[in-house]
Amino acid sequence: MKKLIVFLAIASSYVAIGAVQDCESGKCAAVCGKAASAIGSRVAAGEPKISVFASFIRRIAQQRGISKAEAAGLLYGMGVRGFDAGPADTDLDELSATGLKPINFFYFPNWFGRKDGSKSISPDACLARAAELGVPRIMVVPPNFTDGQDNPDEFEKILVHMKDFVAKAKERSIIVTVEDFGGTRNCCSYMKYLKRFLDEIPDIRFALDTGNLYFAGRGEDILEMMAYAKGRVGHVHLKDQAAEDNRKYVTLGLGAVPNEQVVKAIACTDYDGWYTLENPVGDVLNDSVRQVALLKSWLAAEPAK
Repeated sequence: MKKLIVFLAIASSYVAIGAVQDCESGKCAAVCGKAASAIGSRVAAGEPKISVFASFIRRIAQQRGISKAEAAGLLYGMGVRGFDAGPADTDLDELSATGLKPINFFYFPNWFGRKDGSKSISPDACLARAAELGVPRIMVVPPNFTDGQDNPDEFEKILVHMKDFVAKAKERSIIVTVEDFGGTRNCCSYMKYLKRFLDEIPDIRFALDTGNLYFAGRGEDILEMMAYAKGRVGHVHLKDQAAEDNRKYVTLGLGAVPNEQVVKAIACTDYDGWYTLENPVGDVLNDSVRQVALLKSWLAAEPAK
């Protein structure tokens, strides 16, 4: 059944792929970019809120030899309306001017003062940048445990920092989320710590990443975590990995991650947030067309009874 649904989604994308081919020939790339900028980032009533990572825009521009604005226009034409980015990304202003809306920051704070050469900016600078660009939510990925191993004492320090950041974000009407992160050195790769965040910080929300617990490889179940976070899901990231290798990314719907089940279950709740596609496979533009069509087919399906 999964393969049939994927096939139908691909078949429904042929018209969009034809439009992409026209853009490749130079017929409409500039027009698409201008159209997206002119239309802006409005999401029509009833239209699914679909986002991609900013890297999609950059990679499409690079692979196709077009500008980022033209790449964003192509994504807009297939139904993408937003993008996720880092608060220290140097091209944020450029991307925000394309017509796609910056809808989420993924933020790696340097709470432990490590000199690791990261691009992390201060919490106050992150919040100020989000307010400047109108970014409504920030997904915080805490620093890894110092020794790379589960460290309950260090988690307590992380929890204090997270509470402080959430309080400051609330003053600016910015939502903070925490996701199931795949890196096994991180507290967010453990369900027990994700539950602690939700239990002890009433204003935090869960950023549900469908593939990260599978990536972490501890056998913890994203469906169980989704049920625990019921009513607190603030964002959804979609990715897929192979059944034979939890670290090998495959195009959405062809791997072992229960993406369809997650999307349909979330759609049956009062969730009205964004679905962000995270991992394109191969040619980014064509795989984006395919993944967007598949996601739309899941969201349009009748809920299971």
